[in-house]
Amino acid sequence: MTDTASAAPARAAGSQPPARSVAGRLFGVLPAIGIAFAVVTFYFVEAWTRKTPWVFTDELEWTQISRAIATTGHAARRGQPIFFKSLYAYVIAPCWWIHSNAAAYAAVKYVNAIVMSLAAIPTYFLARMFVSRRSAAAVAVLSIAIPGMSYAAAIVPEVLAYPWYALCSWLIVRCLARRARLDYALAAGASVVAGLIRWPQFSTVSAAFLIALAALWVTGPRGRALRAGWSRGDHFAAVILLAGVLILFNRVILQHEPIWQVSTQYWKNRMFDLGLKAGLAFIVGMGILPVVGGFASLRLPDWRGDPRYRAFAAYFGASILCVGIYTALKAAFLSTIFATLTEERNLIYLSPMMLVGTAMVFEARRIDWRVVAAVSAFVVWLIYDKPFQLDFPYFEAPGFAILAVFTRHFQWTVEDLRLALVLTLAVGLLALRLRTIRAVGVVAATLVCAWMLTSEIATTVGSDDYATQFRNNLPAQLDWIDQRVHGARVTYLGQEIKDPNGLFLTEFWNRSIKRVDSLDGSAPGPGPTYAPQIVSADGNLDGLGGVPYVVADNGVTLQAKVVDRWKQLTLYHATGPWRLLESEQQVYSDGWVPGWSTFTYFKPGQKGTLEVTLARTGYHGDAPAGRALLTTGTVKLVNQQAKLAKIIDQRRAVVANGSSQVVKIPVARTPVRLVLSFPRTIPRSPSDPRDLGAQVNFRFVPAKR
Repeated sequence: MTDTASAAPARAAGSQPPARSVAGRLFGVLPAIGIAFAVVTFYFVEAWTRKTPWVFTDELEWTQISRAIATTGHAARRGQPIFFKSLYAYVIAPCWWIHSNAAAYAAVKYVNAIVMSLAAIPTYFLARMFVSRRSAAAVAVLSIAIPGMSYAAAIVPEVLAYPWYALCSWLIVRCLARRARLDYALAAGASVVAGLIRWPQFSTVSAAFLIALAALWVTGPRGRALRAGWSRGDHFAAVILLAGVLILFNRVILQHEPIWQVSTQYWKNRMFDLGLKAGLAFIVGMGILPVVGGFASLRLPDWRGDPRYRAFAAYFGASILCVGIYTALKAAFLSTIFATLTEERNLIYLSPMMLVGTAMVFEARRIDWRVVAAVSAFVVWLIYDKPFQLDFPYFEAPGFAILAVFTRHFQWTVEDLRLALVLTLAVGLLALRLRTIRAVGVVAATLVCAWMLTSEIATTVGSDDYATQFRNNLPAQLDWIDQRVHGARVTYLGQEIKDPNGLFLTEFWNRSIKRVDSLDGSAPGPGPTYAPQIVSADGNLDGLGGVPYVVADNGVTLQAKVVDRWKQLTLYHATGPWRLLESEQQVYSDGWVPGWSTFTYFKPGQKGTLEVTLARTGYHGDAPAGRALLTTGTVKLVNQQAKLAKIIDQRRAVVANGSSQVVKIPVARTPVRLVLSFPRTIPRSPSDPRDLGAQVNFRFVPAKR
């Protein structure tokens, strides 16, 4: 196939192209400027609609690191220095120089939108190596319409990684085609920087580069000359030698990487299964046709002798191999330490090359229909063999969002979805068959863009809804702690932290929170946590010396000055050593308790009444009445935890369904501890899977003097 640069009609010998005026050149770039403005505006609007982060712990961790860089110049989480993780943290760090948290968060999202949209530029230059200007422009626009662009509204490194991978693809293909020293330097430099953006995933960039380079050498003139006199035995020996080198490399190098070692040795079946599930999500999200076209571009007869095409095919094929293997490795590894996920987010980097390849196929005179048939059969097999991930929103696989649209709004079944996808494949194959008709390419590009944007918008809307639910449970003044402490350091202190989202959001919106502690060791990462110990029966806590403010949560009450409250959070200012005033255990945020709970009042030398409210006003079912046992006694410390010492009172109470009562227990002297137990609880139900005894409220009322 002829070079696209020479595809225009040949001019007469000696003729010179007419010079364009400055005004003409400016007018020529106006369409590109208009498209860029529209794209950025679109993603700015999506960024504006996101009210708060919700992807935890990812977004909180990158916020911690980037804030530390903005403040000190060094990466840290909750004040503890950490190893280098990604250049992305340095890109967004200047946004945190803005004093207002809301304005800084908005700036991060807008920077994200611009940075991720930059993927269109290297994608355009890569496409221009093979297709016409209009086709390249279409590919560039499509590359920033993929479902994965929904990540632009989140604080995650994919924002920088996606455009950088596109840049690496262009530089490496150009290097492999031209082989100039400067091209090698640029490609190698981009590959090194890629590892600084997302490691270990972007080791696939260098790996694909080396594989493509080796493949081109072996199949090139020098490789053919070397193998000219080889017999079949020589070829077989070379294959055995290569296999030995790969085995040695695996044992000496790769086995020291935990992701590779665990997945390849113990979970090969999960690698295969989860890798294919991620591939299905990617195929669905791309609209099927770009994936079929991308694979078909690996064998285009008209381009076979062109060094640019050989470079593209070698690097594209190597990238599919490396990125696919990494995705399978990562998914299998995560299934052993975290959760079983459909990891499409690791495949989005192949999108630009898939789109470039499809554009090449549409402009090619001949394609290999055997490749098209094989890929199509594989896609159909995936559609019917692998399940769809229809949770909504599902951050790891935005490509499936378009299927969730039809199941949520049109009540489609899984069989309906499968039939629709097969019909979509058939339409794509028809478009390939009629690709020589110009209007077909325009319609195909429009439909693919609409398909991908549907997934992208659906994912964004779902994420926005989720974030809005979080926002509705936050105070009107998100940074209320920062506003009260005026830059002083704050420590969070909680216990029994089963759902940490509230903590994560409070920490995100209040930069003054520098430490996260818990009385029982339940404080979550990212970053270091500490568990202050009770060192005396009067509630004295260690490890909090010099802390000016503490925000207490979930039943933790301190002997200190109350600065402000919001729901179950109370902000205290130090008036001396930090001591517990009272502490509850096993009390849910809605006041219900399970089979047992405790209340401890630590302030010494008090006489009064312990009032315990027991209620089932929120339950009118047919379960037997609750039979509560209330045991009261003095306090002792066992392994720095409060326990009952001497029992001073024990009584029972019957809590009828729909009723409420207050049990008053006289206390001669504090500290005092109460243990409340329910031998039988309300049976679990689909709407509430908890074991529930009653709704309670504990209160110590000092005697009047």
